[in-house]
Amino acid sequence: MLILSASVARGTFVLCEYDASTGADDLTEISRKVLPKIPRTGAIRSYVYGGHTFNYLLDKDLIFLCIAAPTATELVFEFLNEFRRTFESLSRRSNREVELARMLRDLIMRYNSDGGGRVQQVERDLEDVTDMMRNNLGKVMERGERIDSLLDKTSALKAESVSFRSSAKRYNDDLWWKDQRGKMFLCILALAIVVILTWLIVHNSEKLTDSPR
Repeated sequence: MLILSASVARGTFVLCEYDASTGADDLTEISRKVLPKIPRTGAIRSYVYGGHTFNYLLDKDLIFLCIAAPTATELVFEFLNEFRRTFESLSRRSNREVELARMLRDLIMRYNSDGGGRVQQVERDLEDVTDMMRNNLGKVMERGERIDSLLDKTSALKAESVSFRSSAKRYNDDLWWKDQRGKMFLCILALAIVVILTWLIVHNSEKLTDSPR
């Protein structure tokens, strides 16, 4: 049972009430004791007193109050809003006391019959959302493993790239030194040829000078 008891009061004066519970506690009497203790702030709140959870909705000087199962908060607030709308539509009639009592009883019975299935549906939806989040988390973790694999491959490629650049630099340095050695060899060869030619020219000149006339 979702809605155990409900009432509407102006200040502390109860206008209409109904107790659907079958327990030993007189919930209507407990509700009357709670009314003076309810803070007159906020539009819709929950209040714990004497081991019971009271949910109430404030509308000007009216207090719409119900005792309900603690796990049905959203349905309880929906109940209170519908309770207020129905009360406003019936409050102007001449025989409103009888109609209000019947309306409140029917409203509580409807929420207790339909609400249980709705709570179960909400629980099933919550389980579906939980399963979906678990699956998504698994996919994210799987993607994380794939990302780690890609990062490892990227690191390996980066290391290979650094090694290739080092090898290319050493190769370029070897080519440069070979080129420099080739140039030095050509310079020495050219210098040797010049020295030999100079020596031959000087030697021939001396022979010509020493020959008899």
